[in-house]
This record gives sequence, C-alpha cells and structure tokens, in this order.
Amino acid sequence: MKQEQNPNEPVERGRTIREDIESTLRHGPLTAAELSAAIGVPERDLPEHLSHLELSLRGRSERLLVLPARCVRCGFVFETRTRHKKPSRCPRCKSERIEPPRYSLPPQS
Repeated sequence: MKQEQNPNEPVERGRTIREDIESTLRHGPLTAAELSAAIGVPERDLPEHLSHLELSLRGRSERLLVLPARCVRCGFVFETRTRHKKPSRCPRCKSERIEPPRYSLPPQS
C-alpha cells in the first residue's frame, strides 16, 4: 500500500532548488507559475530564489534573461522593473490584467 506524503514535509531532492531552477530555465522561457509547477516549489518563494540565482550567475559571467511583464489592455511593457514578481497593476491604464514576466537562461555549450 502506498503512503500519502504529508504536504508540510519537504520533498526529497537530488539537487538544490536553485540548481533545479537553473536547469529548468535552460530549456526555454517560463513564467513563475510554470516554473513553480515544473520544480514543485511554491510560487511565492520563487522571487527570492531567482534573485539569488541571478547573483550566482553573475559570478560565472552569465545572465538571467527576463522577458518583462506586459499590460494586456494597453501594451505597457515593464522594462525597467528589477523585482522578480508580477506587477499588480499597470501604471498607465491601471488595469490588473498583466502578462507575467518570463525567465530563461541560454543553453550551456
């Protein structure tokens, strides 16, 4: 009989969360929600992991590529935003229909 896993127990991993994020992002751009589902980490925890990963990548002369968030209603692009969270509202039209940013890493050669 298979035992159900308690949702409060940590998941056993062979690699760290940030290593999982890095390898997943090398396959193409993903939103925070898609990344969360792919590696099994709550979406609310990802901004902190992405910020730390960005610093680690700089040490290796690599960059985290970010396709900025965009307002669905008026097309405003959040190009200068540095935080790794989806904006809550468009500064131009005040719409809350925001397409989230997408993150990726170039494939390793």
